[in-house]
Amino acid sequence: MTVSGSQYLLQVKNLKKHYASKSGFLSRVKPVVKAVDGIDLDIRKGEILGLVGESGCGKSTLGRSILRLIEPTSGNVVFEGRDILSCNREEMRLLRKEMQIIFQDSGAALNPRITIGEIIGAPLDIFGLAKEEEKERRIIELLELVGLNKDYVNRFPHEFSGGQKQRIGIARAIAVQPKLIVCDEPVSALDVSVRAQILNLMKKLKNQFELTYLFISHDLSVVHHLCDRIAVMYLGKIVEIADRDELYRNPSHPYTKTLLSAIPNLDPESKRERIVLEGDVPNPSSPPSGCHFHTRCPYRMERCSVDAPSLQRIGDHHSVSCHLFDDQH
Repeated sequence: MTVSGSQYLLQVKNLKKHYASKSGFLSRVKPVVKAVDGIDLDIRKGEILGLVGESGCGKSTLGRSILRLIEPTSGNVVFEGRDILSCNREEMRLLRKEMQIIFQDSGAALNPRITIGEIIGAPLDIFGLAKEEEKERRIIELLELVGLNKDYVNRFPHEFSGGQKQRIGIARAIAVQPKLIVCDEPVSALDVSVRAQILNLMKKLKNQFELTYLFISHDLSVVHHLCDRIAVMYLGKIVEIADRDELYRNPSHPYTKTLLSAIPNLDPESKRERIVLEGDVPNPSSPPSGCHFHTRCPYRMERCSVDAPSLQRIGDHHSVSCHLFDDQH
């Protein structure tokens, strides 16, 4: 599967990742957890696409499936016109130079037994990008790029704060000069002041190296500050996607409206009301029929429990998956 002359760096088509969960003592059928359930997603070259949703909706699974850190059940992931799900092990190894990840838990992502210099230098060794003096120079350059002292090169991960560890993770990710970086909630575990510093650093590096980010987060304030477009995910599916300002100005899916209503409002004269949903998030091993959101939706109709809505365009660069907009087409 190839796409020539595309403005998109990455195109995800009907991607699924299903897990067979453990069956109960008397159960003969193992329930299937549909963590990612038919995702279509395009990421343009040089943009930051935000991916938001409640914990457990499948955001991290989607990001790791795109990179094949988790093997998808089915679908297509087309990177620069090439379907990476058809690549063999060696082809995939070479492609990893173009696609990197920044993990949420920066401490767990760093090997505690080796120095920071060895951690950052490992990708250079793997892809044969630099050796000896050139490698040492490059490691120091990367440390300084992310705001760390070059003297840290021989220290170990336990000697650093959470924010510093995340800077080390960022340095490792950009060491091979990738084109796409999946950022899996990279600031959610950090203090607010440190969070702002890391976000500004990521924005600076994005512009300096012409990077493309898939930025996964549950914090809509962070996403609004950083991203160009935003995709909203619920129970394994994309329910809305739009340019950042359009989404905040004109949220269309009931779930998106609920998420935005939860953002703290510092304007005392604002009359925005918090929307509280009914019930809990359904079990992904037994999702509701029809629209997955209908059991909690204040606008549900009879057909919502039967027919699953498709993602449809409702404006320039704005698509939504909701039966409320069926009559507009």
